[in-house]
Amino acid sequence: MVIYPYKSKSTFTIAMVLVVFSFCLFGQGFAQINTKQLGSWAMFFNQTRLHTKWSIHSEIQFRSYDVQPNTEQLLMRGGINFHYNPNIILSAGCGWITNYADDEGIIKSQTVTENRLWEQVILKNNSGRLFFEHRYRFEQRWIETPTINSYKNRIRYLLRITIPINKKEMGKNTLFLSVYDEIFLHLNENPWDRNRLYGALGFQFSPSVNLQIGYLQQIVGIQSKQYLQVGLNYNPDLRKAK
Repeated sequence: MVIYPYKSKSTFTIAMVLVVFSFCLFGQGFAQINTKQLGSWAMFFNQTRLHTKWSIHSEIQFRSYDVQPNTEQLLMRGGINFHYNPNIILSAGCGWITNYADDEGIIKSQTVTENRLWEQVILKNNSGRLFFEHRYRFEQRWIETPTINSYKNRIRYLLRITIPINKKEMGKNTLFLSVYDEIFLHLNENPWDRNRLYGALGFQFSPSVNLQIGYLQQIVGIQSKQYLQVGLNYNPDLRKAK
């Protein structure tokens, strides 16, 4: 992977402030965790490279109200990526989301289903050992409940910082830290939707496989909840097989 350097002291300073702020916030979150407010996400992400310019994206996420399985949401998403260059990726796709009620052990009922289209742009740059990813995503959402159907537009902005720990760059056998913040805004009603702040420790087993174990704090409206997360990324490059 080629990353064009972005030598900016201001960028470096902002990044370090974000990292320190994130750890302070996570530390405060851990200190105040209520076990009833601790859920879990198990996630699988795949990007299969087919061509110099094209790849396919797929993912599945199982989200639970509790640390042990207690289904809150099942999310599946697929799409296609156009690699304009190593630092700019354009994507589009669709998603299917099913939400379940928290019935505390009673057989669950499906409460909300959603079909979604999405388009996004990912921009990458680095400053020394700090690797930045800016993701801008636009979503068109068709939401069905037992009583009403609705349509919503939403925009999302994610800033991710990845820091290799035992090496200068990401590569095989690299231990790394990943931190991101993502804000969600509606376009056709009250703008504020939610915010997600995330920190994880990861290991890059090979150029195509890494595993991350982390903690996410999500604020929806004025309510906050924490989630433990396990994420597996598998990104094979089929160009090498030809």
